[in-house]
Amino acid sequence: MGGLACILGFVAAFIQAGASVRKPLIAVVVIGKASRAPLEGLEPILRETFGAEIVVLPPLALPSSSWNASRRQYLSTKLLDALASVKKPEWERLLGIADVDLYVPDLNFVFGEADPRRGVAVFSLARLRAGADEALLLRRAATEAVHELGHTYGLSHCSDPTCVMWFSNTLSESDRKGARFCQAHARELAENRGS
Repeated sequence: MGGLACILGFVAAFIQAGASVRKPLIAVVVIGKASRAPLEGLEPILRETFGAEIVVLPPLALPSSSWNASRRQYLSTKLLDALASVKKPEWERLLGIADVDLYVPDLNFVFGEADPRRGVAVFSLARLRAGADEALLLRRAATEAVHELGHTYGLSHCSDPTCVMWFSNTLSESDRKGARFCQAHARELAENRGS
């Protein structure tokens, strides 16, 4: 009987360990009237890059308080607030995809913004469309999505212009860097996530 108890204990421990190894969830939501089309291409990239399951949510309304009529742009921080208000505890991160021109007060525009404390990030397709076919738009969207999610995990900007965490001020800089982390940022991401 002692052998059976030992086996049952082992099986119970194995099942419990398997349950605790579940992949983290990253939720992705379209904000406003942005196209859902890039989501299909982004899902596998985010899944592979972050080792997470991706859940796509129903669209979220674009907060009217984010519009700045004098700039004719949307304040990205207001979109982060909207994301934080719907973020569920079981989601490790929440990523919003908009299709409007974003800004923060000290810059002319931003491709996106992140809030590491609240685990939310947003990026916009609006400026990524310039001169892009479908493949290039997806590549740019992946670059910005990974970059902003990287910030939510505590990663800062990088001095390596080929690292996804390089600060891009132009599309050519964004196109050059791509969606991959340099070795140092890949290591920091793993450490910050406890991997």
